[in-house]
Amino acid sequence: MTGPGLLGAAGVVFGILVAAGLILPSVRRSGLGIVHPAVAWLVLHAVFFGVGLALLAAIGQVQPAAAWYAAGAAGAAAIGTYGSDRLARRRGAGSIAAPSPVASGSVDASPVRPILVAVLVGVALGAVAPALLASGLPLLAEDPTSARTELAGLAVQPLRIALPTAAIVALLAAVRAPRPRRIAAAVAVIALSIVFTLLLASRYLAAELVASLAIAWILAGRRVDLRAVAIVAVVAAVTFGTVQVVRAPERSAGRELAFALERSVSRVVLVQPRTIDALMAVIPAETPFFGGATWLRRAGPLVGDDTAPNLGYWIYPRLFPDQDPGVRGYAAPGLIGEAWANLGLAGLVLFAGLGLVLERAGVLIARRRGGTADLAAAAVLIVVLARTHALGLNGTAVLLVLLVAWRVVAGRNVRGLLGDVGDVCRWRA
Repeated sequence: MTGPGLLGAAGVVFGILVAAGLILPSVRRSGLGIVHPAVAWLVLHAVFFGVGLALLAAIGQVQPAAAWYAAGAAGAAAIGTYGSDRLARRRGAGSIAAPSPVASGSVDASPVRPILVAVLVGVALGAVAPALLASGLPLLAEDPTSARTELAGLAVQPLRIALPTAAIVALLAAVRAPRPRRIAAAVAVIALSIVFTLLLASRYLAAELVASLAIAWILAGRRVDLRAVAIVAVVAAVTFGTVQVVRAPERSAGRELAFALERSVSRVVLVQPRTIDALMAVIPAETPFFGGATWLRRAGPLVGDDTAPNLGYWIYPRLFPDQDPGVRGYAAPGLIGEAWANLGLAGLVLFAGLGLVLERAGVLIARRRGGTADLAAAAVLIVVLARTHALGLNGTAVLLVLLVAWRVVAGRNVRGLLGDVGDVCRWRA
């Protein structure tokens, strides 16, 4: 252990704790508690960056600067959240009255159009159909990893909106009218959605779906059974490890349990800290800051510059130098990695902006908790914003556009929603 490394480890822990204190007033005013977007973001930031960077910095396996940058990102986001909340209070916005829990027979303030919900699921499935027809379901393929690589990019993004929202709609329909047919339909929709994401050999799709359901349940004011939470956590851990083994049978043969544990810890705690460390090691020492070019990469050929790389593919060989160079692996840099690669320390300004968005989103969600369409959109919105630890700026923007489109197409009472959006954007709420 080194002195600078220990300071970096302490710094990231301290930064996350300070950030938690700064977002607390906004969380209390909204009444959202643990499902406030800022809380969800900070928890995932702590899990996927804080823990790993603190451990790796303390033992000298990453540079202390990476830990300090993660601490700065947490602090900047919290300052944005705190400042936005203070501005709203100065403009007269008070506490938000907690809505009545969604219960049997309750009035639906924003009903959905079930047929259009199903149509949007069909559209999302149609977007990935060509890849599935070409390579089959990844989990059942001879080479799951290669088959899984075909399911990437824009084609898979509609699934990340359509499946969770459909599952939430089915769940809330059963809550409002708990008849046997509706309960059976909800169980079927949720089970089929989860099974399908697992057949895609996708950890994140299944995790996002389950997280969205859990958040929607809490937003609806329903009671949380700790035993059920424990069971879900155990099932999720076993499933996550199983998918790891199935996706790499040649490396796990004979040591499946150890491989599942090692791979799970690596994927959750270590990979993303090492990704940000690798980016900070080569930028700007070997490659200058990209100045926003990676966000405009697809438009590069139009302006005569196609040199900006996809950061995830670009940095992967530096993380795994001993791996077969023919393997086109991807290491998600997330917004934090993109911020450094493009802007350096100035990239922390992005997180102040993110904090503002998290606070305003929390207010809007708190005001719109009584309707099915709003609850479904809100739960997925929280997951999308929290997932910026792995999603970049463009990926987040694409999902937000798709989510807005889903809410407009599938849900009713859009006019009332627009009124609340106006109040939120003027800091009148």
